[in-house]
Amino acid sequence: MNDTFMVRTKIPDSNDLSTDKIQLQLQSKLDNEQNTINQTQRQKTPPFELVVLSKTEHDIMFPNVIDLNVGGFYYTTSLSTLRKYEDSMLAVMFSGRYNLVRDKTGRIFIDRDGRFFGHILNYIRCNQMPTESIALDVLHEAEFFCISSLIVKLENSSPCVISLRRRESFRRLIPDYENMKMDIIHKSIEKRSSFHESRVVITQLDHTKLKGTIPCYNCSREFVTVNHACAFDGLTADLQIQRQLKPIQSDITIDIDKLIAFVVDELVHDGFKVTAERVTCRFSVRCQSCTLSGLYTAGGILAPRECQNIAHVIKFIWS
Repeated sequence: MNDTFMVRTKIPDSNDLSTDKIQLQLQSKLDNEQNTINQTQRQKTPPFELVVLSKTEHDIMFPNVIDLNVGGFYYTTSLSTLRKYEDSMLAVMFSGRYNLVRDKTGRIFIDRDGRFFGHILNYIRCNQMPTESIALDVLHEAEFFCISSLIVKLENSSPCVISLRRRESFRRLIPDYENMKMDIIHKSIEKRSSFHESRVVITQLDHTKLKGTIPCYNCSREFVTVNHACAFDGLTADLQIQRQLKPIQSDITIDIDKLIAFVVDELVHDGFKVTAERVTCRFSVRCQSCTLSGLYTAGGILAPRECQNIAHVIKFIWS
């Protein structure tokens, strides 16, 4: 017995083929547009901004020798040197996870001051420290590239960096430190004379003024009226800064001698020619009766009432 089997074959609809083809074309067009957008975004990226590569791309493979263009200065160094300090910006840049900008010659471009970048490389290579004349400039680059060991060494050995850190400490402690410094500069400009110099006298507000009537300790025949205003080498106080010496933390006290020393140090750093001296008010009261009776030298001086107020005189030399 012969069995007959009928097999029905479904012929694809032409409309179905067209639909699939259109979907493939649309997907291809969308992919091309996305690639174009990604390329445009990378071209618009600022010179030193690090662009994170997508997870689907492989990490960048750098050669062992790297050519750099740092602000127009050319350097050549090894990849191991740039990666030596793992927590530094340079190690992160050349980790292979970021797309770096190149100049027209193919050198990797870093938008920093190239004059001092060589000192960063020399420190990484052989722990060579910069000279004192450029210590602050190298410090700024070390802070940008996060070379923490170089920063610590500069802070512990360079006088100008130590001075900078101390001034920064005062700025943090005293909210009005900058205003106080500018007041001193403005007052010195106001008092500038034809001799190309000016003096600014600084005192504190907590000084008790000598006022009232007191007896002459020498003759006791006359009472002397005291209404004293301090004078320092013939100069009266220009600025009183007690209110500006209130630190942020209540348990910290600011010594005015040390503060003035820091102010002078910063003024010198800013290019001013300044000196400072500590002056005591020489005020004393004389009894008119004793003076008229010829006791001008030996008697009539109310020694217990002598003023001991301290002032700091900052002298500006204008060349």
